[in-house]
Amino acid sequence: MTLSSPPESVGKPAPPSRIWHSFMTRLLFKFILPRLRTVKIEGVRLDVSGMSPVMKNNLRLGRYEVQERLLAARAVKKEDVVLELGAAIGFIGLYCRKVLGVRDCISVEANPDTLQRLRHNYALNALTPHVIHAAAASQDGELTLHADGEFWENSLIDQGKGATSFTVPALSLASLVRGMNNAPTVLIADIEGAEQYLDLSGLPDSVRTIIMEVHPTVIGQEAVDHILNTLKSMRFTLRGWEENTFWAERKVHPDRSSSQGH
Repeated sequence: MTLSSPPESVGKPAPPSRIWHSFMTRLLFKFILPRLRTVKIEGVRLDVSGMSPVMKNNLRLGRYEVQERLLAARAVKKEDVVLELGAAIGFIGLYCRKVLGVRDCISVEANPDTLQRLRHNYALNALTPHVIHAAAASQDGELTLHADGEFWENSLIDQGKGATSFTVPALSLASLVRGMNNAPTVLIADIEGAEQYLDLSGLPDSVRTIIMEVHPTVIGQEAVDHILNTLKSMRFTLRGWEENTFWAERKVHPDRSSSQGH
């Protein structure tokens, strides 16, 4: 084995810019982020108290629900009624109501602790949430929810991480729609792999737009393909992707989009 000369940087002091960056990073994570209580993303205020410094930093920098936000800005209209599955802390629902100005948004969230934070975030933005405490599922009943670490890691799928598990109510898409005052025109879903269990045939004809994050590393590409093929059979056309989140559209008769929930 031939020994080569060490690179010129070995033994040299780090440049001042790197030292300053390292100092500011330590200052941020040790002193500033632990004291941070609220952040604002796109005009939406969010409570971040009790979150990890890493999660707080992601929210502070706007690195949260970026894909859903970008697609919603392109696809969602003011006259829309949104059914949001996996509402988490409420950001996307708040973005739809406060920034996009939608007619209504029904937020579905399974974790009662996360739902409490959602309600607080709506209060911070002077809005009242329209929520359903349930997991979106293939049929009505109860399911086991696995809560692991950060709030966004809640899942109906046990990924073997030693998560805390508890029972939550479950409702099918058809039952969720029946509980709405107005028929949904947009479905937004980020349910950490449980999208594979949704009976999409339960969606009413009023739904024109679907924005859904899929999780191929959790459910496998075959399950993702099945979802896309099902939507194709329902006359949906893919309009765009942002990483693992897609936007699909179909034409809807005006009378259907204005009908009541059933």
